[in-house]
Amino acid sequence: MASKLDPLMVKIQTQLLQVTFIKNMTLLQNKMPTIYEYYKDYIPTKVQLKLDDDSRVNLLANGQFVYQGDPRLESQAQVDAFSKSPVNFDYEIIPEETYFYQHQQVVNEIFNKRIEEIGSSMPSCLHKNGDITFLAIMGAGLGYHIEILLTQFSIRSVFLFEPEPDCFFSALHCVDFEPLLAHCTKRGGEFTIKIGGDEYEYVNDINASFKSRGYFNCVKMYLYRHYISDKTTDAFKLINDLGYRYQSGWGFCEDEVIGISHTLTNISENNAPILLTSAKQNKRNLPVFVIGNGPSLNTCIEYLKVNQDNAIIFSSGTTLKPLLNNDIIPDFHVEQERPATIYQWVKKIGHEKTLKKIDLICLNTVYPKILSLFKKAYIVLKAGDAGTTFIHDSISKKYEELFFSNPTVTNASTAIAIAMGFKRIYLFGLDYGFKTEGEQHAQGSIYDDIKDYKLSKHLEVLGNFGGNIETTRTFDFSRGVLEMLLAENTDVQCLNTSDGAKITHTIPIKITDMPIFPLLKGKQKYAQKALSSSFNNNYWQQCNIIASFQTLQPKFQQYIKQLIEFTANVKTRLELVNAFTVQYQFLNDVKNDSTKKLFLRFMSGSLNYLQSTVVSNVYYFSKAEDQSAFISFSLNKMNDHFIWLVNDLAQNYNQPAKR
Repeated sequence: MASKLDPLMVKIQTQLLQVTFIKNMTLLQNKMPTIYEYYKDYIPTKVQLKLDDDSRVNLLANGQFVYQGDPRLESQAQVDAFSKSPVNFDYEIIPEETYFYQHQQVVNEIFNKRIEEIGSSMPSCLHKNGDITFLAIMGAGLGYHIEILLTQFSIRSVFLFEPEPDCFFSALHCVDFEPLLAHCTKRGGEFTIKIGGDEYEYVNDINASFKSRGYFNCVKMYLYRHYISDKTTDAFKLINDLGYRYQSGWGFCEDEVIGISHTLTNISENNAPILLTSAKQNKRNLPVFVIGNGPSLNTCIEYLKVNQDNAIIFSSGTTLKPLLNNDIIPDFHVEQERPATIYQWVKKIGHEKTLKKIDLICLNTVYPKILSLFKKAYIVLKAGDAGTTFIHDSISKKYEELFFSNPTVTNASTAIAIAMGFKRIYLFGLDYGFKTEGEQHAQGSIYDDIKDYKLSKHLEVLGNFGGNIETTRTFDFSRGVLEMLLAENTDVQCLNTSDGAKITHTIPIKITDMPIFPLLKGKQKYAQKALSSSFNNNYWQQCNIIASFQTLQPKFQQYIKQLIEFTANVKTRLELVNAFTVQYQFLNDVKNDSTKKLFLRFMSGSLNYLQSTVVSNVYYFSKAEDQSAFISFSLNKMNDHFIWLVNDLAQNYNQPAKR
């Protein structure tokens, strides 16, 4: 039977809680002033601190205690269960037998060395004092589990999410956060706290943390949920669903070397005009058809035939073949792919004479030979690309840096149309998914010539005209990027005829409900005027862009030498991740140094992949001596590769495109 509360015990507990709170508020005032200001005059309304009948501090919500027994013992039991079966993301690149890039060989050698030394077995549980590079905690509760976790394990970085502000207010009374923050700081990491908000903000904030401190931190990212609520459950599920986004899409230096080679060749050898930032100021109210190669394009062909002289038409990538096969000639054709295979794909389309009537608008990174197949080529600078950074910082900032142009070519087509000032856009065949098994592109496209072409299905999303459709991660990501583009351009009216995924910020309209537009008299003149007022080559012709890039090479050599020096004398995994943190921060500290900014563009992807590969493989080694030997081997491979990269850049930036 529960005992009656002892007044003396209540007084002592109350005083201890207040002392702890005051100490924590002083800490927050110095370290996290935003959180301090939030709680300075805070009064909880939903969840409150109360002593239970056994004089133990507990949380009271909706008239009931949250912890059914001793909160400290319950927290310890929960941590013990976590240590036996922890939830975490593993990062691992499995070697491929065939590869084209030198970084793939380095990754293979590191992976194979680990397999040779220790195999593929990794402990499924966490031992006492075990290392955790990054721990995402959902739910603060009274904070006892956090205290136990940082006592029991060596945790470098913690990201705590407490969706209910009342709970964290209670935790501030129960647990001294100063040694918890010091625990992470001592190991070169950080203790981050997010109060309130939703699961999307939390996931984005974790990604921002990785972006700030290095994506190698997401290797073996552990997830800990303290209590079950709608928001902690949603956060836990969302991180699981979207965790793959943390560990991909970083790019690599060899690709950037090809990109700069393509950029310099496309501009200098083709005398190509580049899209201007001022182009968007034009208010073009002509109807524009942006056409993709989704299955629903088949149902639009007759409408497009009837209206092809009544609107400006943008063709996207593989859409070109079914259009030309049906005698529909686009005004502009858009390409974004850099591999040499794109040249062969366009060649297979045929219609050589017709291609010479079509203007090509392409990203600066595309394979140069493709430009010769069309009437004339116009260049758009892709955001986040090394070639774009070079043109902007060394030539002129008056050229547009096009955002939202990836991952699929329809993203580029729509972004280019808006960047040229067009305000009335109609989408055809931008399905971003498929209703019928095997129908992933329009009939008569180039994909029909490829045996066993398949796209794996992963997701189910809302359809444009109701119901659900199946899609892939790439298509779903592409759709999301288009939604972000339209969200930033609210003055653009966009109608979507595609019988595929629902696209936010577009108006669904069935092809049978589309109007017949009036004849656009002098359509070719309108199209050419749009090009001449949107693109020019005046600024880059005023300098020697090849010579300008050549002057940057000595600085690149200096930067790579400094990157390598940061990993000297590294023997343990903690020393490794701390050295990688310094590397990452050095590379990203560009400030007003335009040369360093360009070097970052070249090296960031390779640094992320190599750092993550090394860290993920080091996790398999538990013995200090074996771990040290493997770290030495991996760093030698990694640093040799960095030297090779900077030499490859110096030798090939002005050479004919590789592939």
